[in-house]
Amino acid sequence: MAVRTALTSFDAGLRGSDTPDTAFQLATAIYGGTLLAGFVTTAIALVGSSLIVLAATSAIGFISGCLGGLMLARVDHELPARLGRTVTRQLALTVPAVPLGVVGGSTWVLSLEPYVDVVAFPSAVVVFATGYALSKLAGDRYVETVVGDDPIDTWRWLPPGSVKLDGVLVFLYVVLAGGNAIVENWLQALLWVSLGSLWVGSCLVEGRWRFGPSGDRTELQLYDAGIVKQRPYTRTLVHWRDIDHVRMHNGGLVFDCGLRSVRFNRDELEEPDAVLEAVDQQLAAQNAW
Repeated sequence: MAVRTALTSFDAGLRGSDTPDTAFQLATAIYGGTLLAGFVTTAIALVGSSLIVLAATSAIGFISGCLGGLMLARVDHELPARLGRTVTRQLALTVPAVPLGVVGGSTWVLSLEPYVDVVAFPSAVVVFATGYALSKLAGDRYVETVVGDDPIDTWRWLPPGSVKLDGVLVFLYVVLAGGNAIVENWLQALLWVSLGSLWVGSCLVEGRWRFGPSGDRTELQLYDAGIVKQRPYTRTLVHWRDIDHVRMHNGGLVFDCGLRSVRFNRDELEEPDAVLEAVDQQLAAQNAW
């Protein structure tokens, strides 16, 4: 089984290397553009400059960053799998938004050059959003590279959460943003819009909101490499080597993975007993090797 897993991963990696990944290249280009434009334009704003110069700097930085990101993604075909291999690497794509956010937030308590607040905080929001989107896309590419094509078995899985509650929260964000916009508090309005957008993004990523032809693709998939949580638009992999123990708890299923655990509540899984039996068999086979 270990040999078959290695061959599957190797073959999938070759497919990923030979096939152009247009979506990932585009996402990398946009991320590179927003990243370079955000930092360069914020630096220029901190030393003081006119709005026209800042706009020109932002445009040049965005185009240059896009070209750089596109070239990197086109040359390095293994970049998606490397970026998506671990959660730490995926989170690292959003870290550059932190210093931009700190600079933007400091304008509320410090007297800085004009336009710093107009540049830094929106840049932080856009860098975080594009980095988050790129991280999820990279995670999907890594899972595709590791697991291969067809799962050994699948079970129906319903992501937890309440669509109505999510909708109420998004409505509140819109109201708060609109209220601040009416009194021309644009930074506060942008903050609430950003939080609302991030919440909508999380609903889509976690599978609580499902639209389009892939809306019903929520299932638990069993592979030689591990267990995959298939959501409508994203996938996450739990390797067999990371699972210490699997157990039933209050009718649900719990995967103990070191200091963390992956839980499925009673009403999420269609056949928790069948999943438990299949996972136990796979773990036993892995330990035998």
